[in-house]
Amino acid sequence: MLEIVLQRIGLSEKEAKVYLATLELAESSVQNIAKKAGVNRPTAYVILEKLMGLGLASTLQKGKKTYFVAQSPSELENILKEQVSEIEHRKSELESVMSQLHAIYNANSEKPVVRYFEGADGLLAMDRYGYGQDKMEKDSEIMSITPIDIIEEHFGSRRKESVKERAARGIKSRTIYTHKNGEIPSATNAEELREGVFLPRDKFPITGTIGIYPNWGMKLYYFDPSKPHGVVIESKELAQNMKLLFELAWKEAKRSTDKK
Repeated sequence: MLEIVLQRIGLSEKEAKVYLATLELAESSVQNIAKKAGVNRPTAYVILEKLMGLGLASTLQKGKKTYFVAQSPSELENILKEQVSEIEHRKSELESVMSQLHAIYNANSEKPVVRYFEGADGLLAMDRYGYGQDKMEKDSEIMSITPIDIIEEHFGSRRKESVKERAARGIKSRTIYTHKNGEIPSATNAEELREGVFLPRDKFPITGTIGIYPNWGMKLYYFDPSKPHGVVIESKELAQNMKLLFELAWKEAKRSTDKK
């Protein structure tokens, strides 16, 4: 226990052992201290030199022999005081350059950020992550390609909550979707501010979602029952390009449904 406490205030394992051995022996030779501490003589001598530098040990000359004496444990408090002083100094130095560091960070804030999420809880966290609907303006639009019934099966309560939040904020949704029960009623789409194009699962067997936030980035979900996972890509530029691809997919999806 004593060794652990001494290590926590900054001494190494061997330094703690040598200091305790010296403390217990009162005054002794390097050889005896090394034996009691369980280290070799050269190592004990180097450590004793270090302890003297910390004010934890001193030497006593008796004739031709040199003995080492441990200083009062009160000196350990001085070590902590010096550490606190050093930390305060480092804190002050950091504060003096913090504005410069933030300037550098902000200068690179436009670079894409990619984050990976795993598991059911991970996907729920991912859904709430980053560019939340609270940051979107009324009449703005989210675009997606998604298997709505799969989401309802695994994340039904969260989907209802998310859709309700979006509609309450006046944020529109345009989605290409599949659903085992067929098309979502037009009244439901209107209530939930959704414009949707339904595609049969047998012709469009998707098992994941692509969510596009044009002024922020994308969220990609994969609903594997054994290992659901997803990726968030924070990049306005990539999102804008994905929006163009979505527009092509939207036109083709509408064209295929109009033929029926």
